[in-house]
Amino acid sequence: MNSKKVALSSIFLALTLLMGISRIGYVAVPTPAGAATLMHIPVILAGILLGPWVGALAGLMFGFSAVLYFSHIAPFWVLLPARPFIGIVSGLVYAFFLRYTNYQKKIRNYALVIIAIAIFSFLYLSGLFILNEWFSDLLVTYPIEYSFLVSIVAFVISISIIFLIKEKEIKIIGLGIASFLGSLTNTIGTLGLAAMAKIFPIQVIITIGIVQGIPEAVLATIICPPIVLAIEKFVKRE
Repeated sequence: MNSKKVALSSIFLALTLLMGISRIGYVAVPTPAGAATLMHIPVILAGILLGPWVGALAGLMFGFSAVLYFSHIAPFWVLLPARPFIGIVSGLVYAFFLRYTNYQKKIRNYALVIIAIAIFSFLYLSGLFILNEWFSDLLVTYPIEYSFLVSIVAFVISISIIFLIKEKEIKIIGLGIASFLGSLTNTIGTLGLAAMAKIFPIQVIITIGIVQGIPEAVLATIICPPIVLAIEKFVKRE
């Protein structure tokens, strides 16, 4: 590892530690989880810019801070294990996209199909869950109409997003997917362990995943790519 990577690694590890200890990385929300997180952002950035192992180390710091502040909600084996995999998954996914840039057109097409399916599935399932939880009276009266409406809205949004990104470079697509999957790794891994430990009822876990997990993943997808591009440009210039 050269001096620039050592310096960047130190910065991201220090930033993760600072955000965890100061609780800047945790945003209080009125859900059973206690807080939404921004801690996954520096972990994803570390994984993408410096590789999966530095990302895993940053994720480990994230996990330790979660244990420090939320051990009254869940044991360490629920709070800690998924966090290192945020950096590992984001780093490996991005490395995959960089490695196969010779097949950009084919990868772009496959990626767009996967993104479209993922976006549609998330929107459709989230929409149905929200309707079932908060608008059950309307569903009893108009079950088919509302389900169909959700599918139409999900389809239109997913297709619109695909048209927005289809002309982008494969690198930007890779950054977005790596950030999104890195964030989902945290959500699915931690909530999955919480479900196994029976910390919350399954309905509560699903609600947390939708109310917190999806916005966190979207936030990472929006924030991380431009930061990565800016840092790479700065490092190359030095």
